Amino acid sequence: MNFYIVLVLVSLHFRGAELLSAVTINKVTLQIDPSSPVQSGRNVTLTCALDISTAEPSQSHPHQYTFYKEDQIVYTKNDTSDRLQYRITAARVFHSASYSCVVRAEGKRKESNQAALWVTGKWCLQQPVLTLNRNTIREGEEVAVRCAAPEELGSLIFNFYKNLSKGPVRKLTRAVNFAETTFNFEPEERTASFYCTFSVTTVPDAGASPPSAVRNVTISEILKNPIMDVKPAQNVTEGDTFEIICRADDSTSTANQQIIYLRKKKDILTHKTGRVNYTSTAHSQDSGDYECISDLHNVQRSTIKTLRVAELFSKPVLLAEHHEINEGGRLNVTCYSRYSTPQNLSTAPGLKYALLKDGTLKTAASVQSGYVNEKASAAEGGLYSCNVTAKGITKSSEQVLIKVYVLVTSPTLSIIGSSEVIAGKSARLKCHSEKGSPPISYVLLRGNQTVSILAVKQEVAVFNVTMSNTGSTQEYRCEAQNRGASSAKLSNAVRITVIVPVSSPTLTMIPDKEVVFEGEDLILICAVADATLPITFQFFKDEEEHPLHSTTTNSTTAFFTEFGGTEHNAGYSCKASNKAGTSRKSNRVSVTVTMAIWKRILIGLFCIMIILGVFVFCIVRYKLKQGKCAVRISFSEHTDAVRNVFELSSTNTGSADQHGDVIAVREINGTEVGSVDVGCGEDSSDPDIEYTEVMHVEPDTSRAPVMKGTDTVYSELRKSESEDPDNTDCQGSVEYAQLYHNTVESRQ
Repeated sequence: MNFYIVLVLVSLHFRGAELLSAVTINKVTLQIDPSSPVQSGRNVTLTCALDISTAEPSQSHPHQYTFYKEDQIVYTKNDTSDRLQYRITAARVFHSASYSCVVRAEGKRKESNQAALWVTGKWCLQQPVLTLNRNTIREGEEVAVRCAAPEELGSLIFNFYKNLSKGPVRKLTRAVNFAETTFNFEPEERTASFYCTFSVTTVPDAGASPPSAVRNVTISEILKNPIMDVKPAQNVTEGDTFEIICRADDSTSTANQQIIYLRKKKDILTHKTGRVNYTSTAHSQDSGDYECISDLHNVQRSTIKTLRVAELFSKPVLLAEHHEINEGGRLNVTCYSRYSTPQNLSTAPGLKYALLKDGTLKTAASVQSGYVNEKASAAEGGLYSCNVTAKGITKSSEQVLIKVYVLVTSPTLSIIGSSEVIAGKSARLKCHSEKGSPPISYVLLRGNQTVSILAVKQEVAVFNVTMSNTGSTQEYRCEAQNRGASSAKLSNAVRITVIVPVSSPTLTMIPDKEVVFEGEDLILICAVADATLPITFQFFKDEEEHPLHSTTTNSTTAFFTEFGGTEHNAGYSCKASNKAGTSRKSNRVSVTVTMAIWKRILIGLFCIMIILGVFVFCIVRYKLKQGKCAVRISFSEHTDAVRNVFELSSTNTGSADQHGDVIAVREINGTEVGSVDVGCGEDSSDPDIEYTEVMHVEPDTSRAPVMKGTDTVYSELRKSESEDPDNTDCQGSVEYAQLYHNTVESRQ
């Protein structure tokens, strides 16, 4: 009698504890990787996996994991995950053992299977003796197993094997010659067998002993699978109410002690002692397997049934006439859904539609499934969806994006900075539309040519344009569009003046020679190949700081004229600059100014005159020293004079050769006749002229010679020293004879 009272109290205690617990540990497993046998030195990972059910799956509950090597704790940790690993680095013989893990959660405790790590070989030792405390047990109870080696001494390692396993499921080290341990059993196990071996700790190379005799244990069942019922049926339609009943089998004596859990996947829907009822309105997502679990003393039985929920109506689809429309255009959306199961139209529940924009109700639920706005504003754009409701079931469509574009307005083009830009530099142009839905495409035009295209997400576009080396004024416009060519708008025009910097100037000179004459015009020409006008030219002499001449002109060439003078002997260069702000220097031209030609001639003549004067002076002086004399010869008439000359020449030929006397007849009747050298000096080596030259003039025999004007005859006689040897000076005289024409005629 007392025994039954205690049993009832214990049952009530367990019942109260189970009522308070909303967690059930379904199973704990331990896995070793790699599996035994393991070579010494390899890394080994022990993984403790937990299968747990909870009433509040969204909340994380910490679990306590404890790893055992035989009966020694090797690692413990609190963790919320459903698995935990324990790593052994470089496994050695020492690590050979049977491992297990224990999980504790919400007052519940569950031990895993035994996993053996086998790293050694074995030798035959004494056969141990295995005994069980009981040969028959009930589900949930433990069995005590004892392994003894009475003839062995020292520290021993005992290995326990279950169901003829290849490796030990548990390994105990004792300082005595026996070891005891307990074993739990899986719910489906009805029988089990055990045997054991041992080895000497101090002599690991001795290996393991022969196995003991096998002992068997029988496990009697205390639980049956719970009874589960689904009403009205396992096949229902959305909107229907269904009920699931789960209870313990009344044929067992522990029916009122069993904790009943109703679970879908890993979610515990409800739990209670003895019986649970779960009622709900069917939704399509309620389809699936439901599991009814009966639990007593960590022993569990379960029954699974499947609930199939058919759709009452399909998931709605929102259709838009156009997903992109212009402001003021037509917005038309329609929500579509249909019944998934055959329905009697007279009894079918009406479908009600509601339109939502950006998650906010736009139209109230009604039988109308569409929405139309003939002139949509920009505010109408957004994410649209619809809800369909029938029999308390509401389904939502996928969201549809509808864009309402505001067309761009005519843009404004402006210059950022100056409207004058140096060639090769960049100008910044800003194109701006007051309104327009992004993205807006801006096109920059130079004349009719496209310069650049920018697609921006705002109303402003800034273009950086590199100015070409054209040196002209360029006109720019920009075009904005955001809905194709039909929405294009053109801006105002702006003009940019391109300033071309001056190129390197070239300095040339007229005349094109390095030497010019004094007084000659000197023209310097400074020219550039290309530049924007006006250009400032400066002419410099050598490296003087201040220019000789400066001028600003609308031409690419400048002139500078000077009258050449000796002060202009120098090198010249020029500089050119314009609005670009840079100046370029030309090549250097050297100029040498020499004396004028007329001055050279005058100086030459002067020098010649001086030389002639000196020469004449010397001759005169010489002749004065030689005693010159003159012979006057008069001619009465032209023929006689000629004859006398020739006679005198023939008579004195020999003396003339010796004394160098000269008789010169300059002119007879306007004709130069010649001269006769008759000699007048000391010897023939006189440096004076010694020659005899006669020009014969044949008289006209047909008529008498006509005398025109006055004919003058010059004669000069040099008297030789032989005639007057004592006279050192010779005087010369010239007689002028004028023969008149009438005298000649009278003689004829």
